[in-house]
Amino acid sequence: MIFWRLLVNNLSLKLLALLLAVSLWLLATGAKDSERDLSIPLALRNLPAGLSVAGPLPDTVEVTVSGPRIRLLGLRSEELSLSLDLRNLREGTVTFSGMEKRLRIPPGITVMRIYPAVIDVKLVRTQRRGVK
Repeated sequence: MIFWRLLVNNLSLKLLALLLAVSLWLLATGAKDSERDLSIPLALRNLPAGLSVAGPLPDTVEVTVSGPRIRLLGLRSEELSLSLDLRNLREGTVTFSGMEKRLRIPPGITVMRIYPAVIDVKLVRTQRRGVK
């Protein structure tokens, strides 16, 4: 009975102290830098008329990002995108590099690694069917 009185005495103050302790613990552990691997979809934009992509291209790009753990927990690969703009390109092979600059990521998060770092896109003329 005495134990129960000690437990419920100033219960609101004890709950507030517990809430503050948990909040401080989350803040301290969430501020540490961490790394996370993401698989981000690759999209091609503005394919010129009369051209098509020949050869295989990766569907996704593997990215390792670094930043505060709390920020990385809220980061979803579906929210990120990596697109290659094919506007004004001609027939032939085009090499895209500097993927980290093309990737849209929230501020405070750093790209550590991208694979593949270079993507070659081969564009060929689309065959037209003759009209008789």
